[in-house]
Amino acid sequence: MEFIRKKRSRPHIEITPLVDIIFLLLVFFMISSNFIEPMIRMELPKAMFEQKLEKVDLVVTVDRNETIYINKTPVLKKDLQVTLQEKMLRMNKYDVIFKADKRISYNTFVEILDISKIAGATSFSVEHTR
Repeated sequence: MEFIRKKRSRPHIEITPLVDIIFLLLVFFMISSNFIEPMIRMELPKAMFEQKLEKVDLVVTVDRNETIYINKTPVLKKDLQVTLQEKMLRMNKYDVIFKADKRISYNTFVEILDISKIAGATSFSVEHTR
């Protein structure tokens, strides 16, 4: 006597939900990556060697239009010395990090270096990309 056997169907994975999840993740990362952008647009100069610094809370930034910022707050060049002195005294830190667009003039760089030293900065670091 011969028995009738049911044909077993091969197991399969539904791809539709997987594709939906992949597209949702793709959209999420595309949207969230747009918000990871620096506030001040600039191109930092390149350097051959790189040295990581500990976190310093006093950053002087100069953009391509030679607008000066201290910790992302715009400052006029004539008020830079007084503002630096106030912030250094308030934070009790005398280290300054300088970030600037590579197109600023060398004269501007030297002026800011001099103003920082007059304001009481004990160390002056220049941030760059590698």
